[in-house]
Amino acid sequence: MARKTTFAAFAAAILLSGCSGSVKYDPSRTVAGPIDLDYAFAKGASYFPREATSIGSITLDQIPEEYRPLFEALASIPGAIEAYIRRMAPSEGYREAADPVVSVFQDKYWLFPSKSQGYWCSDDMISWTRVNSSVLPLDLYAPTTMVMDGYLYWMTSDINELYRTKTPSDGESWELVTDHLTPYPDDPERTGHDPDLLLDDDGRVYLYWGCSNVDDIMGIELDPAGNFKAIGQPVTLVRHMEKEYGWERPGNDNEQQAPGYNEGASLIKRNGKYFLQYASPGTQYDPYGDGLYVADSPLGPYTHMEYSPMSVRPGGWMTGAGHGDTFQDKWGNYWHVATTVISQRHNFERRIAFFPVIFTKKGHMYALTEFADYPFEIPSGKTDFLKNPVHRSWVDLSIGKKAEVSSEIEEHPSDAVADRTIKTWWSAQTGNKGEYMCMDLGKVYKVGAVQANFADEGFPLDYGDLPDTRYSYTVEVSTDGDQWTVMDRKDGISNPHTLSVLSSPIDARYVKVTNQGELPGNFSSFGLRVFGPPQGEKPDQVSGFEILGRTDEGRRISFRWNPSKNATGYLLRWGTEPDELYSSCEVFASTKELGLFSAGQKYYFRIDAFGEGGVTQGKEVLVSE
Repeated sequence: MARKTTFAAFAAAILLSGCSGSVKYDPSRTVAGPIDLDYAFAKGASYFPREATSIGSITLDQIPEEYRPLFEALASIPGAIEAYIRRMAPSEGYREAADPVVSVFQDKYWLFPSKSQGYWCSDDMISWTRVNSSVLPLDLYAPTTMVMDGYLYWMTSDINELYRTKTPSDGESWELVTDHLTPYPDDPERTGHDPDLLLDDDGRVYLYWGCSNVDDIMGIELDPAGNFKAIGQPVTLVRHMEKEYGWERPGNDNEQQAPGYNEGASLIKRNGKYFLQYASPGTQYDPYGDGLYVADSPLGPYTHMEYSPMSVRPGGWMTGAGHGDTFQDKWGNYWHVATTVISQRHNFERRIAFFPVIFTKKGHMYALTEFADYPFEIPSGKTDFLKNPVHRSWVDLSIGKKAEVSSEIEEHPSDAVADRTIKTWWSAQTGNKGEYMCMDLGKVYKVGAVQANFADEGFPLDYGDLPDTRYSYTVEVSTDGDQWTVMDRKDGISNPHTLSVLSSPIDARYVKVTNQGELPGNFSSFGLRVFGPPQGEKPDQVSGFEILGRTDEGRRISFRWNPSKNATGYLLRWGTEPDELYSSCEVFASTKELGLFSAGQKYYFRIDAFGEGGVTQGKEVLVSE
C-alpha cells in the first residue's frame, strides 16, 4: 500500500471536517471501556507449577484442595482438565486488574484493584496516576477502603491487617492500625476473603466477606474504638441459590449444574436502605455479574431483588461486569466500577470498567452496562443518566471490517483485528518498529476515535519483575490509502487501552496503527476499534421477535427474530418490570439463548437493532411467565 504522511494544519483539518449536526461532545472528557490504566503484569500468579501442561505432569497434592472438586467435574470432558491447567499455569506474561473499589477522599478518586502492584489517583475519573507503595501488601486480592475521621482506611483479603493514611498520594505514608482484625471472635487467627468495610451514618462500622462455591457471604460489626475487634458473632447474609438463580451457575452460558463462586460483597446505604451487592458465578465467565439483596439494617435480614443481577454484561466486545463497587462521584452521581473478562492466558487475565448506576422510582438499582466499551463522557456535574445518557451515541465502524497487517502468526491471525471480542488477538511476528495493522472501513466515514487495545503477545512470563511496557505508536488515517494524516502519536506509554479522540470527526476510510518502538514481545492487538457519529441509514425495526421457550425449570430462555436491514448487531433487553428493561446483552446473530434467569420469575423482553446508522428501538415487549 502506498504511503505519504502529512502533518501540516492537522488541527485545522479536523475542525473543518466535522460532522454537521452531530451531537456535541467534549473530547477531553470522553473515555471508553476498559478504563485507561497502566495495567500491571501478573507476577508469577499461578495455582500450578509453571511446567504443568496436563494432568499427567502434576501430582494431586499440587492441586489446591479447593480446586479438586472442580477437577473431578471436568474429568468427564475430554481435554477439559488440560485446558484448565494451561490457563492457570500460563507460559507467557499477561496483565490483571480486578475486584476494584473506589473512594472519594480529599476531592480525589482513589482506585484500588487486586494484584496491581500499586493503586491509582484521579481528579476527574478520566486520567489516572499510579501510586506505588512498599508498605501496603498490594500483591493480594480484593481490597476494600473506608473514609472515616479524616483518614482513608484500607485492608485486603486473607490477612488481619488494617491500614490508614491522611496522604494516600504518598504511598509510603500508610500506618498499620491493627494486625488483629478478625471476623471470627472465636478463632483469632482466621481471616476473611474479599472483605468490604461499611461506615454507617451513626458511626458504627461493619465488615462483610466471602469468596466460595460452598460458604456464604457473611457480615459482622466491628468496634473502631476497640482496635476494630469484632462485636458478636458472624451473620450469614447471602446463601448459594444456584437452583433458583441461573446466573449463579458457572459457565459462559451458565450451563454447569453446580454452584458458582459467590464473592466480592459490596455495601452502600441509600435512603435508609442497605444495598448488598455480590458477584457470581466466577471471574472467568462472560455472565460474571453482581446480584443484589436489600435490607433495613446493616446485618439484615436481606431480601433478594428479583431483577438480579443488577450489573451484568454477558455479550459484546468486552464482557463481564462483576465483583464491583458502587460509589458516588463528586457531584453525587452513582457509578459501578467492576471486573471485565479476558481470561485466555490465565483465568485471572482481567480489566476494569465503569458503568453508570440508576435508581428507579420504585427504588430499584441498576448498572447500565450497554455500549460500555464505546466512547462515553464522564460528566462534570450532577446529571440524570436516563435523561442524559453518558454514551456519546457514537457507533462502532470497525465491526466485521478487513485488516491488512505487516505480518501475523498462525495462532493469532489478522481476522482478530475486527472480530467483536476481546478474547482473541492479532499478533505480528515481531515487536520491531514498523509492524502495523491497517483497517479498511470499506468507504469514507466520519471517524472520531480509535482504540488500539494492545495484547502483549509473547511477553515474558515474569514481565511483572521487569520495567513497565512502553508502547510507542502512531495512529494514521487516510481517505485513499495513499495520502496519510497522523491522528495521534504516543511515545512510551504503558496503557494498552488508550482511546485516541479527535476534537471533531475527520473523513477516513483507512485507519493504521504502526509500532514506533521495540517491544520485548510481539506487536499485537485485541482489536482495532474505530468509532464515529451515526452515518447512513438506521437499522429497520426488528420484526418477528419471539420467545421460543423456557427450559431448565425456567432458568434458560431462548429467543429468535428476523434479521434487520442495516443492523450489525442487536441489544436484547430484559427486566422484571415492563418499564425497567435495564439489563441487556449484545448479540450478533438473530437467535440467542441465555441461562441467567431465575426459576419462576416473570420477565419482560425487547430487542433493539444497532448499526452504523445508530440504534432503532424495538416495538414489541414480550413477557415470559
